[in-house]
Amino acid sequence: MMDRFGLTQCPYCSTGLLPWTPGKRLHHCERCQRPLAIYRSILHRRRFRIIPLYAAVHAIAAILAVVGFASVLIARGGVRAIVLAIAVPLALFGASDVADGYLSWRTHIDRSWRKVREGRGGRRLGLAKIAWGSMGCFVAVCGLLALAPAGPDGVPPHSARAGAR
Repeated sequence: MMDRFGLTQCPYCSTGLLPWTPGKRLHHCERCQRPLAIYRSILHRRRFRIIPLYAAVHAIAAILAVVGFASVLIARGGVRAIVLAIAVPLALFGASDVADGYLSWRTHIDRSWRKVREGRGGRRLGLAKIAWGSMGCFVAVCGLLALAPAGPDGVPPHSARAGAR
């Protein structure tokens, strides 16, 4: 069916994609090197949709954030539950931004705010995405490290200072 209407366009850079390998759910664009996922449409079961993999990770992280906050509110969780509800989606957002920024930097093609930028602009935005994603991952790791159990003097029981007592 794809060969009748020409090449399917990449949702990231709008170039024609090579045919998908039968039975595979993941593919990549030859031009922008973005990993792409294929899934069935919810309303029309015979139609398939193509989405960049980083956008799928962002959607999953957003769903995790909403479910996490809802479960914290319903279960009246403490500070640990709130930190986990924030840190895990933030780490997913950050990791996907770092991966997308690296591909933007490497291929000189970036798509941000529904605009495709090529050349120097794409490369600069790729570096900005790497920095932004790294900061998100750093904040998430700091939040998860704050959850580490502490002894009576504030030192975690598995640290070197705790064993020296």
